[in-house]
Amino acid sequence: MQASPSRLALIFLALFLGDACLGSTGACVGAGGVLISPVCKADWSQSECRAWQDQGVDGARWTFHSGDSCVHLGYTQKCSEGSYRLPGAC
Repeated sequence: MQASPSRLALIFLALFLGDACLGSTGACVGAGGVLISPVCKADWSQSECRAWQDQGVDGARWTFHSGDSCVHLGYTQKCSEGSYRLPGAC
């Protein structure tokens, strides 16, 4: 049985809105300011990342990557609990 295009569109819309309403987690990457190299915070919500951006933490620019992990973004070296950097940057 094949789903109609309108049914597929409704399913996609429901999944998208459900994810947005549930507040998915992702990676929050900070770069610039006093940071010598970018840092990635794992399993953060968009609101947590936005708060660091709004507060100007470390003078860095903080960017949220919904659904991504730090490792997926290339930040594979764990420097402290929940913080990752590019290899050799800790």
